[in-house]
Amino acid sequence: MCKVCQRRPEVAGDPYGRCESCAKAGRRAYQFRLRAGGSELQVVAGELSPRALNKAAGQALLACSTRPSVRPHLLGSSCELVMAGRRLETIRAAPALSSRLEQVLEALRTAARRTDASW
Repeated sequence: MCKVCQRRPEVAGDPYGRCESCAKAGRRAYQFRLRAGGSELQVVAGELSPRALNKAAGQALLACSTRPSVRPHLLGSSCELVMAGRRLETIRAAPALSSRLEQVLEALRTAARRTDASW
């Protein structure tokens, strides 16, 4: 199963677990793990460092006005950014975070503003 679109079988040998059409379009899903820090959520780990997140999706996250969607394939307190090149396509969140979708988006925006080299 493709890790990006969750519809087609993945291509053997693709390092990101994508199907052929997602690989051709340059789509990639980046996962992040969130933790409750007081009343807000914080990104504690991710496939992109804070600097890389800022470079790849910083402006797109700030301009994003859509709510993240809830996807059952995500577990616990994780979320995903689906990007096609430098364009942000969707933000997905785990079912456990369905009541805190605005906080998920704000946690990703805050993480993109960080200047640390690693989490």
